[in-house]
Amino acid sequence: MTRPFGPPPLLKRRTAVQLLTAGLAGLATAARSAEADAAPPGRIGQLSVMGGAVQAWTDRASGWQDAELNLPVSAGMGLAAMGGGRFEVRVGSTAVHVAQAGRITVTELAEGRLSIDLAQGALLMRVRALSAGEYFGITCEGARLMILAPGFYRLNHGARERRLAVRVLEGQARLNLNQQDLPIGTNQRLVADTRTGTVLQQGPVEERSALDEFAENRDRRVDNSVALRYLPAEMTGAQALDGQGSWQAKPGQGPVWFPDRLPPDWAPYRFGRWRWMAPWGWTWLDIAPWGFAPFHYGRWLFQGGRWGWAPGVPAATAGTAKPVYAPALVGFYGSPDTAAWFPGGAAPAAVGWYPLAPEEVYWPAYTTQIDYVRALNAGSVSDAGAIRAFPPANTPGPAHRYARTAFAATAMPEAAFMAMLPAADHPLALPPSALAQAPLWARRAPPPAPPEGSPPPAPPR
Repeated sequence: MTRPFGPPPLLKRRTAVQLLTAGLAGLATAARSAEADAAPPGRIGQLSVMGGAVQAWTDRASGWQDAELNLPVSAGMGLAAMGGGRFEVRVGSTAVHVAQAGRITVTELAEGRLSIDLAQGALLMRVRALSAGEYFGITCEGARLMILAPGFYRLNHGARERRLAVRVLEGQARLNLNQQDLPIGTNQRLVADTRTGTVLQQGPVEERSALDEFAENRDRRVDNSVALRYLPAEMTGAQALDGQGSWQAKPGQGPVWFPDRLPPDWAPYRFGRWRWMAPWGWTWLDIAPWGFAPFHYGRWLFQGGRWGWAPGVPAATAGTAKPVYAPALVGFYGSPDTAAWFPGGAAPAAVGWYPLAPEEVYWPAYTTQIDYVRALNAGSVSDAGAIRAFPPANTPGPAHRYARTAFAATAMPEAAFMAMLPAADHPLALPPSALAQAPLWARRAPPPAPPEGSPPPAPPR
């Protein structure tokens, strides 16, 4: 595999053992560590569009790999458009488009803050909402562009000639360059030498690029989005549901989305793969073009002979809500110490899981912060505010709605799971007797981290 660059800047590596163990009884000491006590950001980005060759850097152990659609994007990650490739990253209502051999690092991504470093190439950021106190910015070789208003902002950086061109197609920004604060307004451009920190040109925007047109076409789709009538604009991946299914009002659930054109054996969290991603641990990557929001927010339910997704967002707050991201809203089978179990009574060991239904609490294995757990379950659990403490890890838990349902459960060999292989390519049949006896503990925690030094996994076909 081509590895075109070194590590992205500001990448802080954490060991996998430190990051996983906050909910496993066998590693109770690590669960009390600072890593486990800290809640991760509730905001997340999504690699929502790819064209041509795109590579991603998620951690030092994996290095640069071929990127895959629906990859969660968080602080410290790098993305690169190879050759004529291009990609889009969505963070709620904000879109970042990169082309022309562009390479970026997400240096900060948290509630109200987004900062991206542009190493080279072309970047266009579409900011649709910017509240008081929020910070959106782009850095490039010592220069820093601060976004001051919603709009379209395009940067082109030639790494060899060390020139940065900033074009504000709409909006208001300020460029900090060599201790100068330079305002740039709508339809204005500025060209600077990043090596000397001097301004070379200023004036009106003279031309529009193919990247501008692509971003504006994508933006018009958001303006006409049906999904955003039911979902918060700041729910990452929401707009991808358009044209992929239909909405129905269900008593007690509110709007429920039903995907179209599913294979007969489809179930939530079956067609994709698990990938270890710090600080959340095991994270689901679905292969469906719409497969981001329905697997990281809300709950699934089976009604009328088909699966539907309940986003768990009260209608009264749908326009302003900022849901908290989860790596996968599932329950795992297994013992208090590990999610590996033996459905046939003997080897090989398996990992099995099922989707959580509305009103079922998701207990994360990567933090012990109860306020975070309440926010994570808000909307999908009606009494989430009443959550007071984690259940004991070594006590049996209630049988969730789909825990004993064969068509909802998915299992695969533990070795294939730990190798991060596609689940649908390595299925394990679950006899009714095995499913009926599958161990269900209170926290339903995922397996431990993959071994250090594991080879980078191949993306699913």
